[in-house]
Amino acid sequence: MRNDTRERLDTLTRWLDERISQAEPGEHLPTVREMMRRFSTAQRMVERALKPHLAAGRLKARPGAGIVVCDPEAESDSQSWEGDLLVLYRISDSRLARNLLQEVEVRLKRKGISILQIGYSTEEQALSVLSKMGRFKTCLLQIHFEVLSIEFLAALRKHVESVVIDGVSATGIDADSIGTNWREALAMAYRTLNDKGHDRIAFLTSAHRARQIAMARREYLVLCESHGASGGRWLIELDKLPGSYQIADIRDALARHLDEDGNLPFTALVVWGVTEGFMLERALSELGVIDDLSVVLLGTIDFPSEHLKRFDVVGNSNHEKFAVFETILSDRIAMRERPPESHYFHISHASHGSILPPGD
Repeated sequence: MRNDTRERLDTLTRWLDERISQAEPGEHLPTVREMMRRFSTAQRMVERALKPHLAAGRLKARPGAGIVVCDPEAESDSQSWEGDLLVLYRISDSRLARNLLQEVEVRLKRKGISILQIGYSTEEQALSVLSKMGRFKTCLLQIHFEVLSIEFLAALRKHVESVVIDGVSATGIDADSIGTNWREALAMAYRTLNDKGHDRIAFLTSAHRARQIAMARREYLVLCESHGASGGRWLIELDKLPGSYQIADIRDALARHLDEDGNLPFTALVVWGVTEGFMLERALSELGVIDDLSVVLLGTIDFPSEHLKRFDVVGNSNHEKFAVFETILSDRIAMRERPPESHYFHISHASHGSILPPGD
């Protein structure tokens, strides 16, 4: 072996020894291709440097999962994993939900994490698929406001080491939950409108029984009472899940409040559950009230198709959301010690000019 080749192998070997000694079990090393570029060497040279670590059980390499640091004495590392991350998602019409899954997959695959996504319509369907599979290090569960049964969660835990839930409707259980406190967002929107002089504020939302939605409805009634809203309260409920409203749903729900002159009894409207701003714009235009009504959406401030830069929006940020999910999932896959908890996104207000003083 030529001297420069030997030196390159020695350099790579020392670097690997140091990385492995500093890494925690479950942590991913750079891919073979990345190490080839880093040390300007051939694939067979990288594989030669890795071979003793793989044989000794200090590293584990599987197609699609990358090179993982492991502890050969730990029982959890000695088991055979089906994959790193299982993504279970209830099939829905929500673009925001799909957008999150797509971004999380891209970010984690860059780290060499193996991912399997399974869409399901019923819990029984999901468990039937899982019964034919092995164990995963963690599961990202997206239930989209549907009820999560105790039986389903117990059965799921037999197939995964940990669970991360998209949404904070399920809290106080042995799982991480990540989401937005929509009561906080509603309170900020209501307060913003109130500060602009509005005391006749309506709230259009879902009638679904999910905890987050029910609590937001309750919060609206409390806000009306505490702010001394004049003329009444207008809780407008749609018998659909957030993200599935259509133009006619919004238009018809609001039309029931029009007087014989085509006027609404409220001067401002907070809307939760519209993920395509053109639908709200079209519904208000068809009713002829779009220029007379101050509107605030509860949603994602940096999801342009939601607010169209036309409606003010109060809510979370996709940028923060992606970063939090990436961090928590990476930690769970690496099996880092941290107690499960609820992670709430920061709430902020993006102004696009849809709030005006009453009468303007």
